Parts: sequence; C-alpha cells; structure tokens
Amino acid sequence: MGAGSSLPYRLRPNKAVDRELFLSLLMRLAPKLALNRYHYVGLGGPFLEDFRLIHGRLGIAKMTCIETEEQVHKRQLFNRPVASIECVHRSLEDYLDETDLDSPAIIWFDYTEPKGVTAQIERFARTIGTVPIGSILRITLNANPESLGKPDPKEISVEAEGEVSTDRAQKPTTQEWRLARFKERLGSLYPSGLSADGMTQKNYGKSVLRALKLAVEKEVLSFRDRRIVWALATHYADGQAMVTAALVVCQNEDDTVEELVTGWEFYTTTDAPHRLDLPALSTLERLTMESNADARVKMGFELPKSAMGENPLEVFQKFYRIYPHFSRVEL
Repeated sequence: MGAGSSLPYRLRPNKAVDRELFLSLLMRLAPKLALNRYHYVGLGGPFLEDFRLIHGRLGIAKMTCIETEEQVHKRQLFNRPVASIECVHRSLEDYLDETDLDSPAIIWFDYTEPKGVTAQIERFARTIGTVPIGSILRITLNANPESLGKPDPKEISVEAEGEVSTDRAQKPTTQEWRLARFKERLGSLYPSGLSADGMTQKNYGKSVLRALKLAVEKEVLSFRDRRIVWALATHYADGQAMVTAALVVCQNEDDTVEELVTGWEFYTTTDAPHRLDLPALSTLERLTMESNADARVKMGFELPKSAMGENPLEVFQKFYRIYPHFSRVEL
C-alpha cells in the first residue's frame, strides 16, 4: 500500500466519486446477483472505509481485508468498523492462492506501485478463471506516465508550440522515449498501434487500460463456461493519476447481467473510461452550479482546467449527484 492511499477522502474528491460509482454499480447488481451473500475481499487501508460502506449498503457480512504492512494491519484490527471483517496480514496474491472461494466474490485489486503493472494486470486476468461465476472483479492501477522514468535531456529532442529542435531526426521526444519504456515494461501485453500521444498525462491512463483489456481478452479465450462483461472504468487524479476497471464474470450464455449493466447511467468500458476531473468548489459555487442551467453566466468567471484538460462544468454536471460534500463535525 502506498502512502497516498492513507490520505483522507476529503483530500481526494475524485477518488471519492470513483468509489461512489463502484458502489452504485454494486447496488444495481445486488438484487439480481444477491450480493449480500457474496464474499468481499480487498485492501481497506488503516480505516477500512470501503468495508464499512459495502457492508452498510449491500449487507455483505463475509469480508476479508488484506494488508502487507504490519503497522497498518494492527491499525485495521483496532479500527475495524464491523466485527465480521477478517483482517489478514498477507499479500492479496498469497491470500487468493491459498484460499478456495466457495461462493462468488467481489475482489478489489487496489494497486499503487507502477513498476509492477505487468504482473498486476496478469494476476487480475488470471483470476477471471479461478473465481466462481458471478464474481465481480475490480482493479486500480497507477496511470502516471512519469513513472516510466525521466530521460536525460541530452538524449531527447524538444517540441513546443509547433516548433521542433534541430536534432529531431536523430533523437526521440519525451513521449517517444516513454513509449519505448512502456513497450519494454509490458512485453506481450503491449497494445498494437499505440502512439507516442498515448504517453501524455491525459492519455496514458487509456493506454494502461488497453493493455488490461488485451490481457483479459487473452485469458477469457481459455474458458468455455464463462465470459466477462465490462461494467465500469475510470481515470482520475488526486495528485497521483490512477485508472480503474470493473467486470462481472458471467455464465457464457447468460445475458441478464449484461442487460443490467449496459442500461446503467454510468456504464462505460476500458475503451472510454469516465474522466473524473472534478473542480474544487466553494459551497456557494457548488449550489450555484446545481441550481442554474447556465452557471458560467451566473458566476461570471471560468473555472480552471487540470492537466487532464476536461471542462470542469461539464464534469460537474455529469457527477454532481455524487460530488462529495465535506464539513467539520465536532464529536
């Protein structure tokens, strides 16, 4: 678990929206799949907030929280919000290798370390064939292109505002250099047709998701009794850029889950993830944007764009119902 994962949600509004989207998906699937009988397995951090919400909204009692860091594991035992949560001091991979799941499960592979992305993707894909049909798998992956390394300035050419340096023909740009590193890191999972533009802050997340989709599609070919239905994919940054994807392992000829998922208002796949780039707003700004059809005119100013380049007004309008509201409470 990275240090960033310990940040409170009030400092990670996009992460909070991402979590609400996943919970919304589970709530949509709950009546059909009887999710209250499922086994939830994930990484809860020191406060197990995800576990508290999943238990409260879905009624799932069988829950297992995995943690490799001893001190975080001890905090989990102390902070455990529900008595039925089993806190295990082990890696998620070791736990899954040593555990026979006798009922469908919801498993969240929550990764933050970028250098292990290939092994992380491969492990997620392999799990599709080992879990009971009906299981829901979700993965979070680091999507920061700077994690590929920083080239020596003397080894690259420069492009800026349509101008290029004189050594352009002999040296790659930063994005081209990163593309070569990305190919080395992914090996056989490298998506064909990927260009240097896929190494920018805005597009790198989609490149990672393309590799994930390729790995999953390869794995599914080995099974005749099951298929997968993509349900949700997101790309966001609260300091560190991340991507997520969720799928349902379905019976090969059963279309009922797919119909439920594709009719969901937030349905999306790895090909076009939700870009969660919500603006930081004052209470007055938020209320104005919620209650006015043309908030830009009402406010009289423009909201700043982030590195993802999304229109903050459009993003807010799309997710305003699950936009997080934080306030101080005296206990």
